[in-house]
Amino acid sequence: MALKIKTDQLKVSFPVISKKRLFSKPGRKNSASTNEFRALDGISVEIRDGERVGLLGINGAGKSTFLKVLAGVYAPTSGKLEINGCITSLFDVKVGLDKEASGYENIPLLMAARGIPRSQSKHLLDDIVEFTELGDALDRPIRTYSSGMQLRIAFAVATAQSADILLMDEIIGVGDKNFRVKSMMRTQRLLSGSGTLLLASHSAAYLTEYCSRGLIFESGKIIADGPIDEMIEQHEKSK
Repeated sequence: MALKIKTDQLKVSFPVISKKRLFSKPGRKNSASTNEFRALDGISVEIRDGERVGLLGINGAGKSTFLKVLAGVYAPTSGKLEINGCITSLFDVKVGLDKEASGYENIPLLMAARGIPRSQSKHLLDDIVEFTELGDALDRPIRTYSSGMQLRIAFAVATAQSADILLMDEIIGVGDKNFRVKSMMRTQRLLSGSGTLLLASHSAAYLTEYCSRGLIFESGKIIADGPIDEMIEQHEKSK
C-alpha cells in the first residue's frame, strides 16, 4: 500500500502566558512570563492508503491537535510531516462562509475552500442544494440564516464527495431530529467510501465499526499502536 501520511518526531507547542500580580511595591505593573504547552511531543507514525485508523485517548491527550496538524490548521513546531493525497476534514466546516453572500453564492465558495475542482462543482451542486432542504432561503444572504441553517450548507458541501484522506473528530450529525438522521446517514456513507480514514472518537462502537487500527494518545505522545479491538480494550483498562 502506498504511503499516505508520515510523521517523524512531530512536535506542536503553544505559548502559555501567565501573569502574576506583584504587591511588594504599590503601582508596579503585572509581570508576565511565557511558557510552552507541548500538545504533541515527538509523534512518529506511518499511515498507508486504505488504512482506517481510530484515535483514542482522554480529552487533551493530543488527538484533535494531531488531526488539525494534518488538516493544516496548526503548523508543526518541529519534526517532519509528509502527506500524499487530498485531505478532507469534517471539523471547522463553516470555514469559507461569506455572510454577505447568498446561500447559492456560498456553495462554490465553500467548494473552493475545500479544494473541490470547478469541473466537479456543477455535478455536485444539485445534490448539495437538495440535501440542505433550504429551498428559497438559498437566495438570501447567509447573515439572515440561523447557525443551524449555516451549518446545513457547510456540512452539505463538506460531505458532497468521497474523500481520499478523511479526518474526523467524532461522528457528527447536524440539524433537528429528522435532519440529524439524514446527516448521520450521509456521514456514514462518506466514512464507508473514504480511501484512508482517521477518526478520533470516544465511542468504542464507532471505532469498531469503521476502524481496523488504533492509536492511543497520552500527553501528546502515541503510547500504543495496534488492532483496534486490542487498543480499545487497553484504553478502557487504563481509565
